[in-house]
Amino acid sequence: MPTPKPKKKTNSKLESNPKKATALKDSHGTEPYEEELVWSGETSNQTKAQKEFNEALRKHKETLERSKEIEPLFQLVNETYLNVVLPELNKQKQLERERFELMCSILLEEKLSFGKMQREFLRRYLLDICNDNLTEDPEFYNPFRDQLETKFETLERIRYKNQMESRIKQTFGMDIDLDDFNRTQFDSEEERESHEEKYREFREKYEEYRADYFKKSKSEFKDKKKSKAQMEKEKKQLEAERLLSTDINTLFKNLAKLIHPDKEQDPILREKKAKLMTKLSGARDNMNIAEILEIKLQVDELNPNQQTDVSFHDTSIKRFVGIIKTKIRELEDSIKQRFFSHPLMADFPSNKITKESLDVYLKRVKLDNQMVTKAYQKEVDQLAKEPKYIKEMIKELQSLGVQF
Repeated sequence: MPTPKPKKKTNSKLESNPKKATALKDSHGTEPYEEELVWSGETSNQTKAQKEFNEALRKHKETLERSKEIEPLFQLVNETYLNVVLPELNKQKQLERERFELMCSILLEEKLSFGKMQREFLRRYLLDICNDNLTEDPEFYNPFRDQLETKFETLERIRYKNQMESRIKQTFGMDIDLDDFNRTQFDSEEERESHEEKYREFREKYEEYRADYFKKSKSEFKDKKKSKAQMEKEKKQLEAERLLSTDINTLFKNLAKLIHPDKEQDPILREKKAKLMTKLSGARDNMNIAEILEIKLQVDELNPNQQTDVSFHDTSIKRFVGIIKTKIRELEDSIKQRFFSHPLMADFPSNKITKESLDVYLKRVKLDNQMVTKAYQKEVDQLAKEPKYIKEMIKELQSLGVQF
């Protein structure tokens, strides 16, 4: 690494340490080969690594600010879902049940004559709806399933159920009725608690079984012989972590000396330093170099006449850049994850979230849900008024590609 040129005076909050530069001179007054460069904020003679670091830190701050700005937008999404969309979904659910009940009545009570293929299509369509909703509301859908199933389908379902109960008996040594186990509707809270207690032992054994299974799978994966490239990659990763730990401890010690609250007489400053010390300790424990460097800026503002001595190799600074970029990606991913994991955001058209684009999207979602509710209501009204409307529904379903 070349010897740094003399630094010009700068008004940056992160200046180089003059004592450090003096100490580097030998007894003849000449500057020997320097192994370290002083990390020095925005100056005209930064190294490439230092410039990259400052740029990465700037982007990290911007991403942090954006994560704060996103919070009210998330609240808007949640409020829209709870106050506007969810009530519509509940209406649709009720109308869907009414529609299903009317269609079953027309088919099972033979209120209308159907061709063989029409009848079979309708039966399979209604049976699918039954099976999809059985877990959620077995009391309502079970009687319809029993009427819609053929004798062969009933026997196959019972055979599969018995097979599963037999496997449970062999694996856990317990007799379980799966129909009763999957119940979700109860007449009282006492009945629910009694049901949970009845199957508590099985649930605990099942969770242990799952944990052991995944532990064994993970162990088998680890036991596989690693390739030379994998071993080299792990070696480099461990070395990078060791160097990072050394850098973080160096920076922590330098900062801790300046902000240790026990050494501060001024009560206001002591309180500020105590808060910074707590943040600094947490950042050190979490190996969060980005947060430590943010704290460094606050420390330099708190002690304008006593700047932090921070000296690192360019290789260390490059490591910092890589870590900060990783933190930026993690922040961006967490923003996306929080937003796009929300059930209302599944069809949001862009990764870039703004108040304007969100308002347009939420308005469209509201209108779409209202249209779906109206469509369900129209079908329910038509089926109740004129049962033969069901034949038009069958044609429409078939034109949409519904098959069995």
